[in-house]
Amino acid sequence: MIKQPWKITPAHLAGFFLLPASLAAYFVHPLFAIALLMFYIVLCVAACFFPQTGFLGYMISRGRTDINAVSLTFDDGPSVPTTRQIIDLLDRFGVKATFFVSGLNALRHPELISEMLCRGHHIGNHSYSHNPFLMLKSARTLRREISEAQKVLRGQGVETKAFRPPVGIVNPKLHGVLNELDMYCVTFNRRARDAGNRRVRNLAEKILKSVKAGDIILLHDVPESRAVEQGMIVGEVEKLITRLQAADLKIVLLADLIERPVMKVHDALPPDIPRKFPDCAEQNKF
Repeated sequence: MIKQPWKITPAHLAGFFLLPASLAAYFVHPLFAIALLMFYIVLCVAACFFPQTGFLGYMISRGRTDINAVSLTFDDGPSVPTTRQIIDLLDRFGVKATFFVSGLNALRHPELISEMLCRGHHIGNHSYSHNPFLMLKSARTLRREISEAQKVLRGQGVETKAFRPPVGIVNPKLHGVLNELDMYCVTFNRRARDAGNRRVRNLAEKILKSVKAGDIILLHDVPESRAVEQGMIVGEVEKLITRLQAADLKIVLLADLIERPVMKVHDALPPDIPRKFPDCAEQNKF
């Protein structure tokens, strides 16, 4: 069972110190107390947008740096035709990636989930509906969104351990919810701010200008019609892969980069996997 390294977070510790301090400050001057409380609130809000600080709980945002390697991760899919175009491209280069999928899209395209597994890619949980405001919701809603996505993927033969929150924002409730579900949070530390493939131009260059060993790279496999039609998305991903390889940066699975399991495949997979992909079925021991 994967448990978070600590249950008391830095946010808790800061609260234990700042809240009594604000109470004591009130007797000196009420404004001092207000200032301390506002400082704590600002810290907590800022930490939602910078999960790599770990202030709100244990999050993984970067991998090991003792090997010359990075990981490619794709969010928001699977989708047609983008996901298949990307996994075909990855096959050509012999590269494996991790796809953080929404439960709703997995329901729409179970054949793509099967194909990802068949080709040796890993799958993570990206919530059920991919509500960009999910982290403003209650712990109950968080639990339902993550659990429903787990249920969908479990029905498709996958038990995910890694969760990536929509748009990379976290909240103070997430740590406890994931701990209950025996999961952990993975974000990223390198991206092109492509707005879900709406700003694809120069995507590769934006990442390459600062990429380094240990980086978890965020990409997307959702369609944006103009970019798909013009082949821009696949073209940029191809450029990124070729330049990473030329720079002697190996592309490895996220699980290997962070030394933590991202998923496990059930023994009893849906019967269509070996039927549709007989060659891969044996290779991946389905």
